[in-house]
Amino acid sequence: MNERPLVEQHAELFRLASAKKLSRREVIRRGIALGLSAPIIGMLVAACGGDDDDVAPTATVASGAGEATPSPTSPPAEPTPTFQNIATNATPTPGGDPSTTPWYVDPHPGPPQSGGVLRYLLYEEPDSLNPVAGQTSIAAQISTTIVEPLAETGPDGGWLPRLAAEIPTLANGGVSEDLLTVTWKLKEGVLWHDGTPFTSDDVVFTWEASSSASSVFGSEYALVESVETPDDLTVVVKYSEFNVAYLDQFKYILPRHATGAVEDMLDWEYNRAPIGTGPFKFAEWESGDHVTVIRNEDYREEGKPYLDRIDFLIIPAEEARTARMLEGDAHIMLWPSDLALAEFETSEVAKVRLSPGIWTLAFRFNFSKPFDGDPGVTPPHPLFGDVRVREAIAMAIDRERIVNEVLEGRPTLMESIFGVGWMQCEVKPFEYDPEAAAALLDEAGFPLGSSGVREAKGAMYAEDGTKFEFVCNGYTGFSPNELAQLAIQEDLAKVGITMKIENQDFAIIFGTWADKAPRHTGDYDVLFYDGGFTIEPHLSIRRQYHPTQVPSEELQSGANFWRWVRDDVGEWIDEGGATPDIEKRREAYCKVADAMREDVVNIPILQFSEGNAYNVKVHGFIVSAWEWSTWDAANWWLEA
Repeated sequence: MNERPLVEQHAELFRLASAKKLSRREVIRRGIALGLSAPIIGMLVAACGGDDDDVAPTATVASGAGEATPSPTSPPAEPTPTFQNIATNATPTPGGDPSTTPWYVDPHPGPPQSGGVLRYLLYEEPDSLNPVAGQTSIAAQISTTIVEPLAETGPDGGWLPRLAAEIPTLANGGVSEDLLTVTWKLKEGVLWHDGTPFTSDDVVFTWEASSSASSVFGSEYALVESVETPDDLTVVVKYSEFNVAYLDQFKYILPRHATGAVEDMLDWEYNRAPIGTGPFKFAEWESGDHVTVIRNEDYREEGKPYLDRIDFLIIPAEEARTARMLEGDAHIMLWPSDLALAEFETSEVAKVRLSPGIWTLAFRFNFSKPFDGDPGVTPPHPLFGDVRVREAIAMAIDRERIVNEVLEGRPTLMESIFGVGWMQCEVKPFEYDPEAAAALLDEAGFPLGSSGVREAKGAMYAEDGTKFEFVCNGYTGFSPNELAQLAIQEDLAKVGITMKIENQDFAIIFGTWADKAPRHTGDYDVLFYDGGFTIEPHLSIRRQYHPTQVPSEELQSGANFWRWVRDDVGEWIDEGGATPDIEKRREAYCKVADAMREDVVNIPILQFSEGNAYNVKVHGFIVSAWEWSTWDAANWWLEA
């Protein structure tokens, strides 16, 4: 019996298949033995090539879902998303104990019942319900019930068509032989919530809005040369070079007729009252209290959605949210803390669904001097411009204590934010050594002052006498992050560093350039929050770490908030996005990860599992590590 963790066995199978060291028959045999889904086995079979006559398994999740990544050395079968290692236990059986049921299986199956009002608990006010203009993950839980993509990722990593009729691939003619043209076929008969037909022109408008300076996705459309509409149900996207993330590009489709001029996007009335094609329609938004969506009677899937209404209730206090769940007065609670999880473990009313997380909590340095009126990369930050200082801070933080004691061992210690899915990278670990940290701070010109706080004396960028004090900005309402901040504050105080904690609302921390959000303007010392990558990470990696993506008036969508600029990193990122070969991509991205560790761009602390509490009367609640929790709300139903 093989005692190695399943995730390691999955990774090895993918490595061997990609290297063409296994026959297609052997890939199928091993994939089935490991409990992999048909779409993923099909992808591995296509990746391995081979001369045997086995036929790849047919994906049954959805039409065209989960096709394979093409090999650059042979005619590619079907270019699609990258592989995610899913650590499951063979073939899941629905029902039974929710704590042991895989996250992509309903633990309480049964014939759906229609009707009812589901109460979903949020801890923050959404900033905007226009996902293209910029929204928080809180707002995304709401807008995902209203606004739909052309395609999205299922829990098993396969791609599912939503507004698209099929997933475009080489095999079905949706992708050209040179990989530069993608043709999307759209579903017929889809209506916007106001009854207007959805057409290909709406996809063109989405491209226009998403690629504008006001969009948070602007740079992600840099490779698009044109978007054409031969007819109402066909969209032809032409690229200047291969776009490895083409399936992940049109995530939020907007209606041209119900929005406004692109240049006025941040002021659209749509932002507070969106119209979509999704299973639910926007009803009302009462600031500070709730957002309500109601059943779309004209939804294209007959009989769906099952619910009459979803009330997204804004309740900042976790104690109040937890109490409502335990009393049976609410149905879903987003991201409960470890303290709340402990209460749900013994509850007969509320349970928790966990899935592998993509969210890594990290201590994120600003490389540039803040509050100088210049959002650019110079001059360097007076405290953190010296890599020795950043390394010393990393050595001063007891990350294992945070994971195992402060958060009771629920998260996982992380060494790199490139630590999930197929692109896991092994980097030099951060070692806890406060004595070495103190010595390195002395060397960097920050000896202890008479007050016990370090002061600059011959430091690289700080004026002599400058106290080593800085502000750490996070967001409010999420206790695991706040508890970790307090632990870090204690650790740094032990080596003579004063860290002040100033947490702000989601809408401020994750605001836009127009909001003058501190991330965009560079007016901060350290940011402390959790972030992650989707199953296709290239666009996010490029936006956050490419040297050309520092936010500015001219590039408002840039997300290199850290002002970390290295030309070689830009070259490696470009290499990772220029080939469909998984191993070559991983090699390129792991060079970026090594460079980040070398320069201590951030200090990864831990990886969260994706956890949501739900009432046992909620059915069809399937969580996905790759989509928002409401991605499949059309299939939710309440037991009477």
